[in-house]
Amino acid sequence: MKSRLLSKIGAMLGLMVLIAALSITAACSSAEPKAEPSAPEATVSEFDVVEAAIEKYKPCGSTWNIKAEDVFLLLNDDDEDNDPYMISVREAKDYAKGHIPGAVNIPFADIAKKETLASLPKDKKIIVYCDTGQNASMAVAMLGAMGYDVQNMLHGISAWTKDTEIAPKRFCYDTQCKDYEFETTPNEATKTYPFPTIENTTSTDKEEIVRAAAQAFSKPRHITVEDLYLLLNDDDEDNDPFILSVRKPEDYAKGHVPGAVNIPCDPLLTKEGLSKLDPDRQIVVYCYTGQTGSQATALLNMLGYDALNMKFGMVAWTSDRDVAPKAFIEETDCMDYEL
Repeated sequence: MKSRLLSKIGAMLGLMVLIAALSITAACSSAEPKAEPSAPEATVSEFDVVEAAIEKYKPCGSTWNIKAEDVFLLLNDDDEDNDPYMISVREAKDYAKGHIPGAVNIPFADIAKKETLASLPKDKKIIVYCDTGQNASMAVAMLGAMGYDVQNMLHGISAWTKDTEIAPKRFCYDTQCKDYEFETTPNEATKTYPFPTIENTTSTDKEEIVRAAAQAFSKPRHITVEDLYLLLNDDDEDNDPFILSVRKPEDYAKGHVPGAVNIPCDPLLTKEGLSKLDPDRQIVVYCYTGQTGSQATALLNMLGYDALNMKFGMVAWTSDRDVAPKAFIEETDCMDYEL
C-alpha cells in the first residue's frame, strides 16, 4: 500500500513538472522576437561633401569679380535696395586708415567662423575687398562654397583710391614685373592620384562640413614669383612644386611658367580634374593677375591640398605683354573715390 502511494505521488510530481515545462515553452514562443542589431551608419566623406559644394558653386566664372567702378555705381545710384554688404578683410590698422563707405572689417581668419556667418546677409549681395584682390578672392571662394551670393572687388582698395598711404601694396608694373624665362611647349598631367582625406569635424551635417573645411583654411597662402623662381632653379628637384596654370588654353599656349600644366579653373574643380593632382606634393597655382589663382588656391586647400597662389599671376613673371597682357595699371585702373 505504501509503494502504491509512493507511485501515485511520483506520477503526480511528474505531471506537474511536465505542465510547468509546457507553460515555459508556451511563454517563450509567445514572446516578442529579439530585434536584429542595426547596421552601422554609413560614414560621410568630407572630401565628397566639400567637392559637391564647390561644383554647385561653379567658381571662376565671369561674374565673381566686380570692378571698383561698378561697386561705386551700386553704392551711389540712390537705390539702397541694391546696395551690397561690403566686407574689408584688410588688417585692422589698414582699415582704420581708410575704407570704402559702409564697409565692415572682418579679419580673414574669422570669415568662416559661426558667429561671423550668422551676421552675414543671405538675401543680398556681399562684396569683399582687400589690398590687391587676392586675399579677398580666397575669402570669396570660401563664402561662395558655403552658399553666399558674393563677389571680389577686382584689385582691391588699390583700384578704389590713388592714395598710396591707404593702398601701399598695389602692383607696380615697373618694379614688380620680372623678366623670367617662359616656355610654350605644353606639359600634360598623365598620372592620376587618390583624393585627400579630410577630417575637420565629427558632424555629418553637410553645411557644417563645408564650413569646417573653410575654417581650416584660416590664413591666405601666396608665393612670390621671386621665391618660386628660386625653388625651380636651385638644382634640387625634390623641392619643386607642381605648377598649375588656370589660364585659358589659348593664353597658356602663348607662354607659361616652365613645367606648368594647364587645367582651367572649372574643369580643375571636378573629380576628374582633381584626380590629376598629387595630394602629397605642394601645388603653386597661377592665373593672370592673381585673382582667379587665389580663388582656386582657397578651394584646393578646402579640399585638403597644399596649394599656394603665385602672387600677381603671370604678369609678375614676364614683361612680355603678348604673354601677359592683363595687368593692373595705375593710370587706368586706379580710381579716386571717397573713403
